[in-house]
Amino acid sequence: MRPGRLALVLSATAYVVVLVWSALVLPDRVPSHFDAAGRADDWTSRTTMVAFWAAMGLLVLVGMPALTRLAAAGDGTWVNMPQRSKDYWFARERRAEFRVRFGDDLDQFAALTGALMTALLALTTWVATSGRDGAPWWAFAGLTGAYLVGTAVWTIRLLRAYRPPATP
Repeated sequence: MRPGRLALVLSATAYVVVLVWSALVLPDRVPSHFDAAGRADDWTSRTTMVAFWAAMGLLVLVGMPALTRLAAAGDGTWVNMPQRSKDYWFARERRAEFRVRFGDDLDQFAALTGALMTALLALTTWVATSGRDGAPWWAFAGLTGAYLVGTAVWTIRLLRAYRPPATP
């Protein structure tokens, strides 16, 4: 199994475990939004919250990989990358390799996004079940910051990985 697909499977598994745990332990009234200080400032029902997170999980962990494969299946029209890279990777002799590599790389990004969603769902569930009025202010900032750093590292790696070789 390719590394990106493995990361996606692990991320999706963790997400489903946390979603099931949340469905079992959430009270009837659940915080659905937090202000900048981490305090809950909007509420919803357990059913609505679980349905929302289930839909988000399907959209990200199933939809992103499916859309990636669909976008990469054609001539590159739906793939956003520098034109020189696109010309190189969508040449007939490299398209098959591109599809495999690109699919795996986007699976990694879906896994990263799934990890963020898993952490946010776990944090929301913890707040809802602990009787607290919110989460520590740094929790959401730390998760978002880590996700943004991970996204930046992933993007830089992709730009380098898909750079065509220098022409003489």
